[in-house]
Amino acid sequence: MEPDPFSYLFQSIILLNTFETQHLLHVVSIILLLIFSGLLSGSEVAFFSLTKNDLEIIKEDDSTKGAKKLLTLLDHPKHLLSTILIANNIVNIALILVSDALLNLLVPEHLGPYVNFLITVVLVTFLLVLFGEVAPKIYANQNNILISKKMSVPLSFLQLLFKPLNLILVNSTQFIERRLEKRLQSNQVTQEDINSAIELTFKEGENAKQDIDILKGIVQFGNTSAVEIMKPRTKVVALNHESTFEQVVSLFQNESFSRVPVYKEDLDTIIGILHAKDLIDQIGNEEKPHWHNKIRPAFLIPKVKKIDDLFNDFQEKRTHIAIVVDEYGGTEGIVTLEDVLEEIFGEIQDEFDEQEEDNFDKVNDFTFDFDGITPLGDLCKVLDVPQDHFDSVREGAETIAGLILVVNGKIPVANTSLNFDIFRIVILKSSRRRIEKVRVIINDKN
Repeated sequence: MEPDPFSYLFQSIILLNTFETQHLLHVVSIILLLIFSGLLSGSEVAFFSLTKNDLEIIKEDDSTKGAKKLLTLLDHPKHLLSTILIANNIVNIALILVSDALLNLLVPEHLGPYVNFLITVVLVTFLLVLFGEVAPKIYANQNNILISKKMSVPLSFLQLLFKPLNLILVNSTQFIERRLEKRLQSNQVTQEDINSAIELTFKEGENAKQDIDILKGIVQFGNTSAVEIMKPRTKVVALNHESTFEQVVSLFQNESFSRVPVYKEDLDTIIGILHAKDLIDQIGNEEKPHWHNKIRPAFLIPKVKKIDDLFNDFQEKRTHIAIVVDEYGGTEGIVTLEDVLEEIFGEIQDEFDEQEEDNFDKVNDFTFDFDGITPLGDLCKVLDVPQDHFDSVREGAETIAGLILVVNGKIPVANTSLNFDIFRIVILKSSRRRIEKVRVIINDKN
């Protein structure tokens, strides 16, 4: 009996519809998976590119559910990142599998599995990179607040869903981090190791001590801030803008400085630097001398500026003096090129320097008297301890007096004794406003 042509046609239509339905489902699945991949990739950039200002904006709008979820997720950034990576990898793997199934339906069998594999790699990689990585991340970087708010709710659900995997991944990562930190710390070369190596390099000799000090100064050079070597404002010699020419000349003659800052009203308003050599053509001039037009611009630097950078600035700007200012713009002190060089080569004496400029007196090998304004860096040099010896308690203090105030909490009266590490500090002289003289006694240097 011959087959009914209508029945054959009906079966063909059903098979064709089934085939087209399979194609359509695969295509829709691929599109949806690409969207999910893009959202997850964009979320990674959006969440981890939020600045402090962005978070402040979000906190002001914490009435919305998305904002609250967002802030909760950011409380545990490692778990958030783990959730995004797990979900994104699952989506990408599913995308590859669905694409491969679709290509198996479309690519003729006689072309072989290699053609199928090649098309899958090239096509799926292109789609993933373009629509699943690059485009979403660019958009998310420009709209990080919007994307992070929108994705905070679904990511909260995914974080709950993948909680077991998250715990395994985060804990294993932390274990590896701890092992690496221990290995790095064990291999880390400290300042004391470098100093010991320098001392072992030189044999005892006439110039060995000087060479050792120079090398130690070079090693420490990049870690020293301007505030540690500056002349504090209480010792700064400066000119009032209202001074007469005779007063200016008298100051240069009496103080033997080649450059002095010029201020208006007080030292917090330094307007420039006056060089003595710029006044030579004015001396003996019959006309009324003018010195205000000789003032050069002042070079202002923050107190935290490292002196290796300052040295480069001195070279570039061809200047020898800088004004150190605090975060409020007030004058902290001045630092010169000579101060920077002395950090490497030690004290540099010129024809104008007094023979003795030390701000300490050596009582014996274990006892020293210091001015209260002595920088902690100079204290460490005299006591022969590392420059960071007092870092654990100094809390920003830069002088001996400042260190005592931090440790004691107030200005101590004379004869007060404080103990720190191997040192005993005795207050020799103090007033209601400042600590003037202290004695440092080394109890046990071993």
